[in-house]
Amino acid sequence: MVSPMAGRSLSVPSVMAAAMLLAAGAFPVPACGEAPAILLSDAFDGGSRLDWQPVRPDPSHVSLERHPGKLTITTQAGSIGGRAGSRPVPLTQNLYLVANPTEGNRDFVITTCIESFLPRMKYQQAGVLVYDDDDNYLKCGLEASDTWVGIKYMRETDGFRLVNTDDAVKLTDRIWIRITKRGNVYERSYSSDGKTFRSQGEEVWGNGRPTWIGIVATNGSSAAEEIEAQFDFFEVRELTQEEHDSPAYEQRRSLEGTWTVTSTRVDGQDVAVSPISEFTFDGGKVSFSINGERMQVDYSLNLKSSPRGFTMSSLTPDATQPVNGVIALHDGTLIICLSMPPGSPAPRELATQNGDGRLLMALERKPD
Repeated sequence: MVSPMAGRSLSVPSVMAAAMLLAAGAFPVPACGEAPAILLSDAFDGGSRLDWQPVRPDPSHVSLERHPGKLTITTQAGSIGGRAGSRPVPLTQNLYLVANPTEGNRDFVITTCIESFLPRMKYQQAGVLVYDDDDNYLKCGLEASDTWVGIKYMRETDGFRLVNTDDAVKLTDRIWIRITKRGNVYERSYSSDGKTFRSQGEEVWGNGRPTWIGIVATNGSSAAEEIEAQFDFFEVRELTQEEHDSPAYEQRRSLEGTWTVTSTRVDGQDVAVSPISEFTFDGGKVSFSINGERMQVDYSLNLKSSPRGFTMSSLTPDATQPVNGVIALHDGTLIICLSMPPGSPAPRELATQNGDGRLLMALERKPD
């Protein structure tokens, strides 16, 4: 039996200088070196200690006795990808869910260890699930494709799917899958030893207040062979101090709130009326008014570039390309420089010159 505790220690001119503000945490976190509080835990020894609420239960494909100390779910055909009412395959069975133990927008870390799961056929998969309903969820797990096996991450909002397929993974007898929630941004990672976790990135989903969390094993939309996924434990805990102090998290928090555009330059020229009047940052989402129309999109920060990279998933409702830019916060002034048209490479400086297609804005924080 692998302990659920395994893997706990994880390990310009003035405008150009970006000095992000450190915002105080909304919830208490453990002091450095202090173990984080366990919110939920099930080791599946001699039964189950949590109030699991399986969605579309099929007892013939679930067992606590077949491999004592494990919750074994046998995969079968079924998918929740795409809008529920129009799926051509049956809906996924045996979504094993428990109620989110946190209140409001509180953060958490979900970890599970899956044993003896060796997917070889397309869409065989097992992992963790954060779930509101069949059209609103995120899932992260080990999944087979036509040519390789790797970590796959799917977010769905109102039936619209976004998929991230990450590194190929060497199959071993055990794999640990982890999701770390910070507001409405979810980081995915995995480990082959339960100690060192490899981050695969982070993405925005939902409003930061999920209803359910749990585990899933399925063959998706394929007619693949049914195989077992043995879940050794399921744990939900608070963040460690190190996890809470993630640089990207701190910088997102420093941006939170509404910022009013005070000056704008386009193609090196001052403009009297900016096409964008304000930005509101909320976790991993940013909303803004462009030509009088309100938009809300995902955004990401690149901490490795200088100035810091800033990418918005789109700029207008019909856009298909992201908008790349750079950003800096200095002495209470936020500077954003965006490359146009969408899809253009990010600028390397917070400046615009004649004909470069850039939009340079200075913003001041709007009082509460």
